[in-house]
Amino acid sequence: MTSPRLLLPKSIYQALVAHARAQYPNEACGLLRGRAGRVSGFLPARNIAPTPRSDYEVDPESLLQALSWEDEGDELIAIFHSHPTSPPYPSFVDAAKAFYPDSVYLILSLQQPRHPELKGFHLRSEAAFTRTQARAMRQGIPFVQVRPGLWAYRIPSEGGDEGRGEDVCLVYDREDGPMRLIHIQPVSIHILL
Repeated sequence: MTSPRLLLPKSIYQALVAHARAQYPNEACGLLRGRAGRVSGFLPARNIAPTPRSDYEVDPESLLQALSWEDEGDELIAIFHSHPTSPPYPSFVDAAKAFYPDSVYLILSLQQPRHPELKGFHLRSEAAFTRTQARAMRQGIPFVQVRPGLWAYRIPSEGGDEGRGEDVCLVYDREDGPMRLIHIQPVSIHILL
């Protein structure tokens, strides 16, 4: 099976880094357009999350603008955000808020400011469980409350190292609510010169 990949022009990579640095210490975010695995444009977005230092939420105007890309022959190929002080790996919150299964989620870490690190992932909801199933699972799995009202549990890939394989995580956002299984699949990023 071929690993998914994303072709990213160097100028757009540089724009991602510049946007992340300009928004520091908050998380930066934006949307990327393109087709067939090749990025053709970047739309920096406003982060309207209530806690922008540790979370991101793309402003609605940018999302509406991205809808018009299909009329122009492109698609929302990737969703970008930065991690100002942590590695470029999806947090539980990132996984819980992933609702665009066909888009690549790009995460740029500024943990080492002089050497930003960019990684890409598909975040796909593979299963949803009923309240009864979720209640039974909550009794046998050591979930952690990662934010007020959000519980999660990570199941590492066979290698066991977070971020190196295809992890999955279980998330739910209400004590009695439904639960989702999110598959975290790395995507190769190729920066074009």
